Amino acid sequence: MNATARALPITRLVLHEPPYSTDDDESKESARDLATKVCATLAKDRRADAIKLFFGAYGLPPEMIEEMSSDPKMRSMAPTMAYDIEIMGEIGRGGAIPEDLVRAVFVPTLVIVGAASPDFFRDTAVRIAEMLPNGRHVVFEGDHEAPADQVAPVVAEFLAT
Repeated sequence: MNATARALPITRLVLHEPPYSTDDDESKESARDLATKVCATLAKDRRADAIKLFFGAYGLPPEMIEEMSSDPKMRSMAPTMAYDIEIMGEIGRGGAIPEDLVRAVFVPTLVIVGAASPDFFRDTAVRIAEMLPNGRHVVFEGDHEAPADQVAPVVAEFLAT
């Protein structure tokens, strides 16, 4: 969205479950607190702990979190969580939808979400699609981790039109 809003030569945009939080004060404060803790933990190079903090806040089962935090590949990617936090505005905006940015995207934009995804993904997808000057919202079968055969036909149809 950032590149498109800055008028780079992008003719169509697809957003898959943009992970912005709701804009109530409690949600924003929670997002800021989590982001600050994760970044501080990463700054100390405690990657496994940062993974546990981040995914624990989203309610993943403890055994799944333990597996992820033990995985060398996940630990090697942990520092990128700081970039995600920055681009999503977790500390500054509390992760709320950047309305000015969204409204500055004029290219046809498809916002997709899985029918079985968590409520906040579905709610955010609808809100963003409504804010976009040329946005469309589509629900596909599956959840946030839907396989390509679920997502690809939806995206392909949009890009072909």
